[in-house]
Amino acid sequence: MSAEVTCLDGRSFRGRIFVPASSSMHDGPMRAEEWLNATGSFFPFLPDDADTSVILNKGEVLTLSVPSESERPLAEQVDIDRVVVVECGARELRGHLHIDMPAHHSRVLDYLNRPEGFLALHDGDHLHFVQKQNITRVFEVRES
Repeated sequence: MSAEVTCLDGRSFRGRIFVPASSSMHDGPMRAEEWLNATGSFFPFLPDDADTSVILNKGEVLTLSVPSESERPLAEQVDIDRVVVVECGARELRGHLHIDMPAHHSRVLDYLNRPEGFLALHDGDHLHFVQKQNITRVFEVRES
């Protein structure tokens, strides 16, 4: 799957990630969000300008972005949509959180406190996975 990785040190790489062809949680291929939040600290990444893959440390990844069409929503998933701004130091990302939790746990705070290491932020043609450990602040944007 095509992806762009931005590391904590500011370097960015375009290339491909290797997502399994099947998921144990649903029919079809594993979603990038499932794959990234799965156990394991390292993953292979094939940069566009290389013939061989490199191994990246998830702990050093600030964001991993994939085309949004590669992450089709699951049919049974019902989302609550919240527009947010996510700050990671000087970097700022704006997008939508699709909160797939019970109504009594549908606050942005509840979603941020889930155990997954990466937050899924939908931004038009891209889906950004932001490492939660490096999020400084999150602002909910009230649409008027």
